Amino acid sequence: MRYLILTAISAFMLNAPSAFAEAPVYTGNVGCKCHKQQYEEFQNSIHARAFDQLLAAKRSRKENKALKDVKLDHTKDYDDDPKCLECHTTGFNKPGGYSGTNMKDDLKGVGCESCHGPGSLYRVLHKEKEKTFTVAEAAALGEVYPPSEEDCRKCHDNQESVFSGASDPKYAFDFKKRLENGAKAWHTARKLLYKH
Repeated sequence: MRYLILTAISAFMLNAPSAFAEAPVYTGNVGCKCHKQQYEEFQNSIHARAFDQLLAAKRSRKENKALKDVKLDHTKDYDDDPKCLECHTTGFNKPGGYSGTNMKDDLKGVGCESCHGPGSLYRVLHKEKEKTFTVAEAAALGEVYPPSEEDCRKCHDNQESVFSGASDPKYAFDFKKRLENGAKAWHTARKLLYKH
């Protein structure tokens, strides 16, 4: 009888690996340096500096003209506010992502993994098959490529933000217009070094 119970449990565990699978882990922007041109453009983008915007919110209204008309409490530390960190950091409170115990610099801001998903899903493929992996292979592992409009709207239409269209129509998110901004926003959609 014990043998039958152990056999049944073993069969269940072998046939249900997803129940025991490890959660994807955010690994930070450092691992994205192989995409040199995209990485360099990203480092100079608005998204890369998203965490710095939380620090800027604390400045006086005179000092920070961009926030003059926004209803923010300029005495508050927004860089410690979970509602803000959700969209101004990478992988907030998820495995490997930015958290109170993991404040690595390359997780501050809207990083590569904010758009493409946790690096543990696909970085091994990128490393092992750098020149030959296909977009389909990376997508099968969970890499998001290209990010969709819905991915962007998770933050840009966030009702918690004073910078959403709900709080002021001038902040309404126009996906097509944002795509035209290219490297100003993230990185120009360029072909990668190798054909994937």
